[in-house]
Amino acid sequence: MRINYLVAAVVTLSALTAVDAKAANTASVLQFGAANLSSTNQISPGNNTATTLQFGAFNRAGSAQLGSLASVNSATIGQGGTTPTATNNAAVGQVGGANTSLIGQIGSNNAAAVGQLGILNGSTILQAVP
Repeated sequence: MRINYLVAAVVTLSALTAVDAKAANTASVLQFGAANLSSTNQISPGNNTATTLQFGAFNRAGSAQLGSLASVNSATIGQGGTTPTATNNAAVGQVGGANTSLIGQIGSNNAAAVGQLGILNGSTILQAVP
């Protein structure tokens, strides 16, 4: 009976050490000011998640994510202009298995770019002038 428990314990520990640990990256940025600049770079064989929210007269955000074919990359950028002539610039670059991005901009001058390389890619860009 004791041998059965010992064998079961050894098999369980062997299975646990055979599992690869994959770290995930998560970044969140919130900025209020006249001029807001943000750059997020993430590299991981696991999942990468980045969220950037900016409120100001001049907003610029960039997010670069590099993962493996089994990873999920997610980037969200929200920019709200606080003046009648607000400028918003956003760029997202993603390489991985599944890539998703969302960019929302409210301002007089909005520019956004998305580049994705992966098995499953999806992106949404919403722009509005107040």
